[in-house]
Amino acid sequence: MRQAVNGPDFLCIGAQKAGTTWLWTQLKENPAVWMPPRKEVHYFDRHCPAPNYLAEPSVLKRVFGQAEPQRAWRAMLRADFAESFRRRDWASARWQKRFYFGHHDDAWYCSLFPRRRGIITGEFTPAYSILPEEDVAHIAHLLPSLKAILLLRNPIDRAWSQVRFDWTRGARSSLSNLDDVKRFIDSPKQERRSSYLRMLDVWGRYIPRERLFVSFYEDVVRRPAELLDDVCRFLGIRPVPRTTEALNRKVHVSREAPMPPEIHAYLAAKYLPEMKELQARVGGPVQEWIAMAQEALDGGSESKPTRAMQPVATGRESLADRV
Repeated sequence: MRQAVNGPDFLCIGAQKAGTTWLWTQLKENPAVWMPPRKEVHYFDRHCPAPNYLAEPSVLKRVFGQAEPQRAWRAMLRADFAESFRRRDWASARWQKRFYFGHHDDAWYCSLFPRRRGIITGEFTPAYSILPEEDVAHIAHLLPSLKAILLLRNPIDRAWSQVRFDWTRGARSSLSNLDDVKRFIDSPKQERRSSYLRMLDVWGRYIPRERLFVSFYEDVVRRPAELLDDVCRFLGIRPVPRTTEALNRKVHVSREAPMPPEIHAYLAAKYLPEMKELQARVGGPVQEWIAMAQEALDGGSESKPTRAMQPVATGRESLADRV
């Protein structure tokens, strides 16, 4: 297979609900970074875990097909072009023309990322964190100089945030059916989204340690300016000044709902063993996750706001060299 001469310089691969949209929003403001108008391209996961809107390579079949991914493709096309024309954003419209009407293969994907002197390119698709190993190997072969960013979040909080997100957007009618919530938590897709050791193992086999940046959701909350500087240094670009307001602006906020103690204890029992292994691998705030999980198992949790999410000053450095 021919290796790419273009394509993204970096991917943010996840984890879902761990601050990736915040980081994408911040990097969009840096003139040394170019990213697609659409945050998540979803090319490499187009067939896994289920076919998505890029799964059909044929333009004609996408235009006339009646399968759900093809209908989703047409709905996205209409919405994106309507927004570009409303804003008179002709650069986005030109990109969308290539995105929506190309033949979906590696050459097409790489062509979505323009080469400009002094500019790096990247994309954010958190679903890439759960890709099968053969797909990660393919990415590494296609993009041999790729850098990858992985943000991790307490898996208990991450799972509950996903439950609340689905509830907020109407995919879940209520949070009162705890058995239904547990079934969702235990679904293969959701389990893989919180399997951080697997992410580190699979991606670490193909992306060298110096090209894999790992940090935590706590850094987004506690030290956003320092985290953004760390990411910029990792990418080899100069950071740009950001106001405190811009750094602390919330994105994709879900409706608030306290985590039921039964669910908290269920999640704590589920994830505590892996947290202990993860602590030995990456350190950071994982010890706090362990302490809170143990508290939930001991019956001390009353679904209070997670202590780890309180903004505090910290001088911890980037963990890029500790994975």
